[in-house]
Amino acid sequence: MIIGRGRLRTGALLLCAAMLASPVRAQSGDGEGKEQGQEESFIPPEVHVCLGCHTIDRAGRQGTDAAPPLWNVMDRSPSVEGVEVERWTAESLQRWLANPRAMAPRTSSRFPGYADPAVRERVIEFLQERN
Repeated sequence: MIIGRGRLRTGALLLCAAMLASPVRAQSGDGEGKEQGQEESFIPPEVHVCLGCHTIDRAGRQGTDAAPPLWNVMDRSPSVEGVEVERWTAESLQRWLANPRAMAPRTSSRFPGYADPAVRERVIEFLQERN
């Protein structure tokens, strides 16, 4: 089924709204959260969209639909077929987060991108802190 660009954005926004409705905390990798004495980490609202498919825990578990984990993503080689960068840097992530399909037209990612560079920067800062 082909989804129009408007529906895709609406779907991403609905996913974001649903994720924002429930608190999410970064996991330590062993599945234990604050209840087990772990510190709770703030996850920016922009990153909640990513958590629909990706994980951000230290264990590096795959997300849904084989989405790669985002923990330690900086300086890692992209696992997305067709991306023509050797490793993820702040610059390459800026381009990816702006428009994933421009970098990898055949990506299975349903994420449409963030138009606002400040939003992209917040996501990149969050990822850099988890490297």
